[in-house]
Amino acid sequence: MLNKLIGCVVLVFFTVSCAKQWSDSEVKPEKLPKLKHKEFITLLDSISTSAPHYMYTKLKVSYKGADNKGSFKTTLKAVKDSAVSAVVSFARIPVFSALIDSSSLTIINKKDKCFSVQALSEFSKTIGIDLARHNIEELIFGHAIGYSKNQKYHMLNDPYHYTLSTHRKGGGRKKKEIVFRYNLAPNKDHLVSSHISAPMDSTEIDINYLEWQQADKYLLPKQIIMDIQTRGNVGQITLEYTRLDAVTPEALFLTIPEKYEKCD
Repeated sequence: MLNKLIGCVVLVFFTVSCAKQWSDSEVKPEKLPKLKHKEFITLLDSISTSAPHYMYTKLKVSYKGADNKGSFKTTLKAVKDSAVSAVVSFARIPVFSALIDSSSLTIINKKDKCFSVQALSEFSKTIGIDLARHNIEELIFGHAIGYSKNQKYHMLNDPYHYTLSTHRKGGGRKKKEIVFRYNLAPNKDHLVSSHISAPMDSTEIDINYLEWQQADKYLLPKQIIMDIQTRGNVGQITLEYTRLDAVTPEALFLTIPEKYEKCD
């Protein structure tokens, strides 16, 4: 079964890596100064704990797959270590509202005038993917997806990139384990990307942070591209932060209208 992160991607939409290859006409980057393994871990620890207590953002979401493409707008609110809410709109009309906390997922379908409240554990069983709130926070805050202090990591030998991985090359495939890989920016201030590979499920996920922005004292993403490849399914998602507030407190709650019935 895939890691909890994949459930977060499923909630937003499905997404395949378009890794840029050097051509003969391109200038290869200069070799980076050496970075010690312990220093890399310290930097990831720092990045993983740096996040505003409150966050409000408007997102433009674009997606494309083998058979469809489109876009919509989302208002996203987050209270760190507490809850994340989203309102999805088409043509400026709110269609879905969702709230995810530590134990449950609530969805209000305004189009069909119905709602659902489900324990995260039960929802995870339904979609066949483990899901947790903190993985959504990792994505929107630009943290290392699935990072854990208790995990052993390996520095990969690449003079042009700072790369840390849960496995050495090919290790995950041999053991049928999920591989997490993190690329740090040359200035060491933020991540460039996170990569998740699940060989047993033929799944590859790339999360690339293309732009960053300052909000209060925090460095947060401005544009994210997520690429996914699964068995028979490929696609790409782009998240653009069009408005960001990391200071103003926001109360997160959903009010279910009295006339709404449970969704089938």
